[in-house]
Amino acid sequence: MIAYGNLNELQLDVMREIGNIGAGNACTALSVLLGTMIDMSVPRVQLLGFESTTELLGGEDNVVIGLRIAINGDLDGMMLHVVEKRFAERIINTFYAKEIDSIANLDEMDSSVLNEMANITSGAYANSIATLTSLFVNIGTPEQIPGKVSELLRLPLKEFVKPGDRVLVVDEEFTIDDEHISSNMILALENDSLEKLFARLGVQV
Repeated sequence: MIAYGNLNELQLDVMREIGNIGAGNACTALSVLLGTMIDMSVPRVQLLGFESTTELLGGEDNVVIGLRIAINGDLDGMMLHVVEKRFAERIINTFYAKEIDSIANLDEMDSSVLNEMANITSGAYANSIATLTSLFVNIGTPEQIPGKVSELLRLPLKEFVKPGDRVLVVDEEFTIDDEHISSNMILALENDSLEKLFARLGVQV
């Protein structure tokens, strides 16, 4: 069995490439959804532990919305989109004008907009993995989980990785109408699926 905590350099490069391609396709999909040109700087794709991921996402007490997307089919795991207040506000205001006072108090329509965004961008990531590996990669319905970063990051630990392991974190920076907005996506695959992915790509485990 392998784990994120002990990947070799070639395996790390493969995971970074998956993150880069997925982020580029997700940016294109988001641009289509919003009907506006979106630029994205080269994403930072890192394998990080719990503490480093917490710091990247603004600290353990930073309140965000997690959009959890199950991955199933030939691979089992999850994507976790981490949405901060300004990013949510910018997406929602593409469709209707609204000032968001708290990210923890979104109404049903606001949540629906974010779910649609998560569906489309997650589909872009899943298609990237499927294209690279020729595996069947299906995604589930978005589940919204508002709360502190420290609480949110317990999800991949609880379900797919062990304490001390790392997760793939894609740190994206979009430019929408001259405004720079950050977003993050966390990919956690179950260990058997990680082995299957590397085997399909011809990477020794």
